[in-house]
Amino acid sequence: MKFSIPALISVITIFSITACCTCEGECSKKVDNESTESYYGSVIETSGAIDAASVREKLTLASEVNVRMEGTVVATCGKKGCWMDVASGEDTVFVKFLDYDFFVPTEGVEGYHTIMEGVAFFDTTTVAALRHFAEDAGKSEEEILAITEPEYRLQFTATGVMMEEVK
Repeated sequence: MKFSIPALISVITIFSITACCTCEGECSKKVDNESTESYYGSVIETSGAIDAASVREKLTLASEVNVRMEGTVVATCGKKGCWMDVASGEDTVFVKFLDYDFFVPTEGVEGYHTIMEGVAFFDTTTVAALRHFAEDAGKSEEEILAITEPEYRLQFTATGVMMEEVK
């Protein structure tokens, strides 16, 4: 059987492209015998992440900043995984995912270490949105109706997220 060089290059290129993990969803990578990193959205570099206090400092100079931030997962949307709350230092940061292009697990990741890459900013969340998020989180009707004030807080729009179980 005779192969031309351009055909062989095409086959190798196609194989290389399809063999790579683009993680437009979820990918996992074994780090060591103790832990596995799971990636959602874009695969991100995990070094150089900062905590929320450092993000707050950066936000004194600009209305939004592109950063890599780390923290601990407190909660995720129980319906679809379209948002999460992340504790970082003394802050709990509300995280959404750029253009709803990816989602995180709806349960079982509370307490996981996470690093997110994207845009941090302060914003006000309306009462209606807060009630919606409380419903997503499985709060009781009483807890939902107790939400009567909008909330101004640190928020984050992530392009990529890494989660790792802390052992």
